[in-house]
Amino acid sequence: MILHKLLLLLNLDWNPDNTAQDLDFRALPGYFKGYTVQDTPDTKINATIFDFLALDDRFSNWQQMYQAIPNDTETHSYKLVILARHGQGYHNIGYDRYGEKAWYDYWARLDGDQYGNWFDSELTPLGKKQALEAGQTYLTNLTDGLQRLPDKFFVSPLRRCLDTCIREWEPIFAKHKPANSTVHVKVIEYLRETLGIDKSNERVDHSQALAEYQDHKYNTSDVTVHFDYPDDYAEKDQLWQPEHLETYPELDRRIKVGLREVFSSVNATDRVLSLTVHSDVIESILRNIKHPALVGLQTGKVIYTVVETTKKPADDQSILVVS
Repeated sequence: MILHKLLLLLNLDWNPDNTAQDLDFRALPGYFKGYTVQDTPDTKINATIFDFLALDDRFSNWQQMYQAIPNDTETHSYKLVILARHGQGYHNIGYDRYGEKAWYDYWARLDGDQYGNWFDSELTPLGKKQALEAGQTYLTNLTDGLQRLPDKFFVSPLRRCLDTCIREWEPIFAKHKPANSTVHVKVIEYLRETLGIDKSNERVDHSQALAEYQDHKYNTSDVTVHFDYPDDYAEKDQLWQPEHLETYPELDRRIKVGLREVFSSVNATDRVLSLTVHSDVIESILRNIKHPALVGLQTGKVIYTVVETTKKPADDQSILVVS
């Protein structure tokens, strides 16, 4: 893990399992109003007032949109990707209460205040409601329209995302029965929120997260959610640092590695992917896939996008093998 931190600083990619391919990413316009053919990657869209989830005008239903996604080739693959932001956490309330400057100067360095604890922040009661409502609205619209579930699920290891993932898919699994009663969600360490200083982004011990969220059984269906961690997943947080706040370039490099892990772990039959992550992570994903910025995406909201991945030629691979 010390090597990993050094590689990030040197702008090198770390490949923890030696399997992630070097891939380029590009969002395709013309599927949703959030990225029309008139837009460019430099377009900025106000996510608080614009219906960016609406289907493009050339489609009258979800099936038409889905059928318009290209088929994979030897060098390119195409996925419908759901980017879900977690529900409100206690850190979100703290940030709003104290403001950005006071937050990063003082409050973010603490575990919480008199109103609540935000170390690896949990969801507030409102955040839990937002996660459930995301499932009842956005995700229900998508799964009802497609008449299918995502093929693969991915999540940040922080508690607010684990909890959101469980809650947002509950109404879906009660309606659309998964092929297996255990739904596996792959935890992607590199898709966690901005590293450093802010205690809400330092994760609790692995054993604690497992005790709180692993193998969650729903009351509304016979489905169990199992989070898949790497076999050698560290008990203690190895990435968070108390005195260095990750910069945007550092964040974007890390998120690209996370995206490579996601897209290297799926195959041609995995056409719909779900990622439950964070605000800064979603912003970075959009930059990495060259999608217009969606400004002001609120807690508990989601984005849909179609992503093209391109495999780099074998002689242009930049993977650093760590033994």
